Amino acid sequence: MDQKLGKLLSDILAADSVSGTSLIMTVFGDILARRGGSISLSSLIELLSVFNVSDRFVRTSVFRLVKDGWLVAERSGRYSFYHVTEEAMERFTEAEERIYSAHDAEWNRKWQMISLPNVSGSELMEARKHLESAGYAILSTSVMLYPRADKAMTRHLLNRYALGDKALVFEAESCDLMDANEGNLKSLVARLWLLDEVEERFQTLLSQFRPVLAMLENGKGIEPAQAFQVRTLLIHIYRRALLKYPPLPEELLPSHWPGKAARTLTHNIYNLVVYSAEQHVDAVARAADGALPKADKQFCERFGGITLR
Repeated sequence: MDQKLGKLLSDILAADSVSGTSLIMTVFGDILARRGGSISLSSLIELLSVFNVSDRFVRTSVFRLVKDGWLVAERSGRYSFYHVTEEAMERFTEAEERIYSAHDAEWNRKWQMISLPNVSGSELMEARKHLESAGYAILSTSVMLYPRADKAMTRHLLNRYALGDKALVFEAESCDLMDANEGNLKSLVARLWLLDEVEERFQTLLSQFRPVLAMLENGKGIEPAQAFQVRTLLIHIYRRALLKYPPLPEELLPSHWPGKAARTLTHNIYNLVVYSAEQHVDAVARAADGALPKADKQFCERFGGITLR
């Protein structure tokens, strides 16, 4: 392995407290969901060994993901296998559309508002948690706000969490009645979606991975195991920043927003390592019926198109 690149990656890991469940979620979302959604526990442990984590670390993390409904366990002889659940696959697909998009979606200049007037207590807390995970922000105690009006998405979301008979849904549009309206709107968005924190995460990613890109572009190639390490760590950190907020339109973001630069950097590095990383997965990972299937069509459409040569 390239020792200089290894040192860069070790420094990134040391600066970031990586949780086992989150790291495994990245592996399932970035790789396994598009390659059958299943893997043996032993080969998952081997895949993650490049991060110097223990067997116990992986086993404990997988157990939590089963408990939380992301994975389901199956035994075949002496071996354990883990599969992505149907609900988890749906959520991976939704996140994938944002993580690997080639460009920002256009804004229809409308907002979706969900009011939960007759929901309270723990039921309200649970409903708000589900809506926040989908990108909504808490505007007031029982009112949630989303920066796009997407009826199909909202209907699907309310049905998924059994909120259809408890919610009132409104479409809103901001009015430029005062000169300060635009500034006030940006301030509100920054506060509701904690954009200072998101911006800091993007800036950290840029400072950590720009040297990685320079090294990859100037190097003589990269070994499969290290390519897998770069790819997984990159998407792990990028995903955690990106999914902290919904796809906000450029008009609502602060000046000099680093999100586009982070996406371009991620895309460039991903293209340089994805082929070798897939080779490592081919060599190590196993499902119940043998080798994992090859990556599907949707995988090859990431970032506008990647090539597995």
